Amino acid sequence: MFKKTIRKFLTPFLPKPEQVLQQKIIQEVERAFSNPLSNFPNEIHLPENYGKGLPERVVELYLVGLSYQSGLKILDIGYANAMTCHLNLLQKLPIPKNLVGIDIACPSYNAYAYYQSLTFGDIVTAPFRQATFDLIWCISTLEHIGMDNSGYTDNFHHETEMDKQAVKNMVTLLKQGGSLLITVPFGKYEEHGWLRNYSDEYLHNILNPVKMLVKTQTCFFQHTFGKGWVVVTPQTLQYVGYYNQSNSGAGGLATIFLTKL
Repeated sequence: MFKKTIRKFLTPFLPKPEQVLQQKIIQEVERAFSNPLSNFPNEIHLPENYGKGLPERVVELYLVGLSYQSGLKILDIGYANAMTCHLNLLQKLPIPKNLVGIDIACPSYNAYAYYQSLTFGDIVTAPFRQATFDLIWCISTLEHIGMDNSGYTDNFHHETEMDKQAVKNMVTLLKQGGSLLITVPFGKYEEHGWLRNYSDEYLHNILNPVKMLVKTQTCFFQHTFGKGWVVVTPQTLQYVGYYNQSNSGAGGLATIFLTKL
């Protein structure tokens, strides 16, 4: 009885599960940066037992940090509902920062504390001139484009191959020599209403229209509760579904780094 009373008293002061999750991701990303082993984007290495029980964001934010160079003009697609761990990384990036955010939804936080410029709209019809950006981040966003985004906003289009058009437009927005970092959940093809889990065939299909315009470098990751996130081949992930790992996210991840020729 005494323990139940104490627990009831302490509950309002204890961190919520989402806060705990965000803090764990932040700590793991900091662990990766404390001993960087990667020669990004040519080689990517993760610390041992990296991100056990954590979603793909723990890998994605490490790659975002590796791709960053101060002073570059950077477009961050899908910023409006950025997680605490994402904002934590942005806050710590070296200055000068020139971050531009674009989203079809209104931000759920004070976005001007993290971005120098914000644009309301979708990346397919983005109101930017060609060859505007040095670097574009499309982090766990492409899988939502053209899908049911009613959980975020009423301002969306539910269309097939909209993600393919988005990739083409992103490449158009890059300066020559500029880079595009895309991350998507990966394994067997699935649709879950609000997102796709990409397969190898589907991913090749959306990248095919730009393959002559860019240098393409890919890396694939799988989560297991034995080893956390590890680098694997795409063939290893061919039967992996989005919810296979119960890690608050994807079971597999594809990262695509495109450099405009």
